[in-house]
Amino acid sequence: MERSRGRQLGAKAGVCALSAALGLGSTFALLPRALAESTQASEAPAAPTPSAIELSETPELPGVIIFPARSPGAHPLTVLLHGMCGDAARACSHFADEVTLSSTLICPRASAKCTGGGASWPDKGVAEAVEAAVSRAKARLPAADIDETHGRTLIGYSMGAFRAVGIAQGGAGKYPRVMLIGAKVSLEQARLAQSGVLRLLLCAGSGDMMHDHMQRETARVLRAGLSARFLDLGPVGHAFTPSFANYLPEALTWLNGA
Repeated sequence: MERSRGRQLGAKAGVCALSAALGLGSTFALLPRALAESTQASEAPAAPTPSAIELSETPELPGVIIFPARSPGAHPLTVLLHGMCGDAARACSHFADEVTLSSTLICPRASAKCTGGGASWPDKGVAEAVEAAVSRAKARLPAADIDETHGRTLIGYSMGAFRAVGIAQGGAGKYPRVMLIGAKVSLEQARLAQSGVLRLLLCAGSGDMMHDHMQRETARVLRAGLSARFLDLGPVGHAFTPSFANYLPEALTWLNGA
């Protein structure tokens, strides 16, 4: 479920940091959005509000939510896989503001319906279903608005992170940038390298039971030579909170190679 499952921690002050685990790799600070923005940026014209295009599920095709990039021209694609018994629109709402500044966000809907609402990813056929959803989204958008020259970004949350690993490890260069959030994933660094994964970002809040494992896994793949980072999301559990928006700009900047 997309709700807090970690131990609850009290609020604490200070600027949170994105650090490579166990002292391996460099550390770079993540400043809250309010501190990072300059006076000039605040005076610049605001980008349009992200608008969603929803394509309903059919007997042959998976449902998908599309948030087109908000500036003219061709943009890369970012694909987001939601969590167990989650909802694609709700999950993507935490990313749309930031991602659509430079990319089109595509959010496939899982197919296994949950009794209490939402849907989960099945054990098999996820890569094919996700690719069908992406193809459906691309067909809905003007071809001139899509740029896959440098591949796509793949983001997975919770159960979606597990499925994202499987897709990334067999992606044949399609997903060079991967972000995994709140999941006890086991990574095969050789397969990731062979599949063209260039940057890997693992994330979890300090109150998430997945936090320490993901930190250790980051250290392990770093030792193997993969370009990876661990992002501590602060004193939160297994859920998206308003503070998540403060971490996303620098996280996406690093994923994109800056």
